[in-house]
Parts: sequence; structure tokens; C-alpha cells
Amino acid sequence: MSRIGTLAVAFLVTFATIAGGAAVAGYATADGAAPAPEIENEHYQSTDVIEDDDPGEATVELSSDAESQTVLIDPGVQAASGGVAINPLSLIGMAGGGVADRDIRPLANALIENGHDVRVYTPEANQQQFPSQPGASGPTPLGEDLAEADAFVTFRTDYGEDELADIETFVEADGRMVLATEPDATFSQSGPTSLDATLGTTTEPGYVYNMAENDLNYQRVYAEPTGDSALTEGVDRAMFSTVTPVGTAAEGGDEFRPIDGSELSTTRSSTDAPLLARDDGVVVVGDSDFLSPENAARADNDVLIGNLADFLVENDRDPETQPPETQPEGPTGPTAPTQPTQPPTQPEQPPTNTTNTTA
Repeated sequence: MSRIGTLAVAFLVTFATIAGGAAVAGYATADGAAPAPEIENEHYQSTDVIEDDDPGEATVELSSDAESQTVLIDPGVQAASGGVAINPLSLIGMAGGGVADRDIRPLANALIENGHDVRVYTPEANQQQFPSQPGASGPTPLGEDLAEADAFVTFRTDYGEDELADIETFVEADGRMVLATEPDATFSQSGPTSLDATLGTTTEPGYVYNMAENDLNYQRVYAEPTGDSALTEGVDRAMFSTVTPVGTAAEGGDEFRPIDGSELSTTRSSTDAPLLARDDGVVVVGDSDFLSPENAARADNDVLIGNLADFLVENDRDPETQPPETQPEGPTGPTAPTQPTQPPTQPEQPPTNTTNTTA
């Protein structure tokens, strides 16, 4: 027999042996595909873990009949990338596909459908087009937008001192505010600490998880109301996808705490620290992704989002009579002589960088 014939026979014998063994062992089917193995891990078979895997659609509704309010949203993501301008509305999922960094359509749409004005603050675009002038007085670009707003929703913590002053003034002037933070906030820098100090809130490092009962994976934890309030009304259980403990200086300000079996990543110990808390006109929550369309349908998140929307528009603020305070001017040097025939021109004031959307 030739060498080629010998190799061919050897190949056929080997192939038949492998195929036959696979058929006996049950690894091959009639169509050649291997059947999916049965999961024997009790942790993944638990009904507490996999229940409600098809929750349906979210229904976010407002119960408030407040007159039209202006809600300013700082999405906390880049407004421009690579020199290409991005529609600010796309940052909150309201301008088609392409940008999914911050998609909070359930909240934004509910506000708009009830006649409220939603505006998006994009600081990067504003600063690139209108750089700040040294020694300039008056509110910051954020302060200018807050001066026209009734409520403020932010996902940022890295505000400068002047911006923090404008935020503090806004809250003191009866503005409502929701701060949604994340476990991966950079606690090595002063941003989160400074904002917490301004608002009277607290944020702990680490994330909460639950290996015994969760929503699809151990970081998607359930939280239950601690009492009856406008924020907890109609909510039996909320779900936070990746959440850090938060708090306020107010006694009894916590609104939602994790269910039994929850632990904190930094200590590996049980925790019942608040995940959403309120201090008068400020609400702080240790997660932001619960506002996304896919998470709004989990547990009673849609009801919670509706309650937050009611909280934002039920305020006593009057922007026309409660503007932000003017920032003090810095020290000035000697005044330079000016030409009598060439009076100095006043620098053009940058317009407020907002995007208006009404129902």
C-alpha cells in the first residue's frame, strides 16, 4: 500500500473512533451540535436569583399636578469627543442611537410628558467655546443655568469651588436636587468629599452585593423602604445594579436599605447601610444605572423613578426672585491708561449652554 493510502486509512479509523465515542458519550446530536449541559450549581438554580427574568415594560408616572418646572440635568459625561460635536440630548438617550453613556429616558420622558422643561448642562462644550476670563465675577456657567432652574439632577462629583458655591446657593434657595453617584467614584481626590460637604451627604467606598438573593447577578441588589414617605410610596422593592452606601446628616433621612444577606465589598461583612437617602431638598442615591430603560423595568424601579420626578417638581423655588449669588471679584492690579479715542470694549458674555425640550 502506498504512503498516501496508509495515511488515508489511518485518518478514517481515527475519525470513526472519535465520532463513535462522542455518540456513545452523548456529546454529539443528529445535527452535529453538542447539547447544553445541565447546570448543577445550586447557586445559579436558586429561584431567588433567577426570578422575574422577564419583568415586562416600565411605566413611569407622575402624580404631581405642579405647574411647568425647569429641571437641569448634568449627565456627567463628555459632551464632545475627538472634535465631533454631540447632540446634548443624546447624552440622556433622547436623540436617537449612537451615545449610551447616560440613558435616563424613563425620568426625562416622564417629566416632558407632564409638561416640564428638561435641560442638559454640558460643561465641556461650554468651556471650549467660551473659556473663562481671569478675574471675572458673577456666577459660573453652571450657576447661570441653575439660576433659571427649579430642580437639578447630577451624576458628577468633580465640581470646582465656585460651582459648589452655586450649587449650595441653589439648594438654599429651595431648589430640589438629586445626586446619583457610583461606587467607582475617585475617593483619592477631593471632588466627592467636597460635594458631600456642600450638600450634607455621605458616600462610602465599595459596593453592596448579595450572593443569596439578587437580580440576575450578585451586584444587582434589592433594597426595601425603611418607612412610608413620598419617595417610598408604592415601592415594595427597588433594584440597584451597582450601588454604594450613602447617607445624609439628617436624622432618619434614609429611605431605602438593602435586604437581608447583603454585604459590603470593602469589609466582606453584612451591611444595612442606606442606599438612597433624603435630607429636605436633597436626595442622594448610590447608583445611577437604575434610571436606565432596561433597569426601570426591574422590581418597582419605575414607581421609584416616578416618585423622584414628583420630588423634583414639587418645590418652592422661584428662579425670578432667587438668583445665585454674585461671586466676589478677585484682587485687581493698577489700572492701565486707556486711549481716549479707543474705549475698551466689554467682553461678550457667553450665552447659557442649555438645551430645551418641552412636551
